[in-house]
Amino acid sequence: MIGDAAQYQDLVTLYGTYGDEELIELGRGMGDLTEMAQEALKGELSRRGLKITPVAAPAEVRVLTDEDLADMRTYAESAPAECIFDFDTDNAASAAYYALTREGIDAIVLSQSRAKFDNRGPRVVVTPKDAERAAAILSQPAADQLRSEAEEVPEEFALPDCPVCGSEETLLESVDPVNQWRCDHCGHTWLEETASPMK
Repeated sequence: MIGDAAQYQDLVTLYGTYGDEELIELGRGMGDLTEMAQEALKGELSRRGLKITPVAAPAEVRVLTDEDLADMRTYAESAPAECIFDFDTDNAASAAYYALTREGIDAIVLSQSRAKFDNRGPRVVVTPKDAERAAAILSQPAADQLRSEAEEVPEEFALPDCPVCGSEETLLESVDPVNQWRCDHCGHTWLEETASPMK
């Protein structure tokens, strides 16, 4: 045993007063404890038959550059079928997008096209390496719940059309201090309040 027996006994007594959830939470940060505290905690966990399950690390947030977005848009136009997930509404596609990006999957939302040759609705496109994982995430009951919740949201918010070319393919780039929009079709950027070109 490391250290003083009285200190060890104090830790054993202290950990004995903790609830199971408190012990498990403490155990998840075991590396932050002294060796003596680790030994006392391991003993209490073992005595109660508790196991520590590691908490999944949060997905790393990756900020996509304009070049990344352009590459993804180009890819999305010719992506294989297993990489495309169709939705009935833009809200449902957005909910799926957020569910995927929360899990670290790069995705892009393509809104319903106005082009006469393209009558597809809103869709989410992922890369082939993420297609299987995306399908699993979107097939979970939680994804169905997201879809239904998104479809129940009133259509009060509509994406603005580009003031220059009229395209519906617009992207909200920032909201601070006001909404800044960019047209995916012509590249024009504008602020929502002023609707004037950005310099």
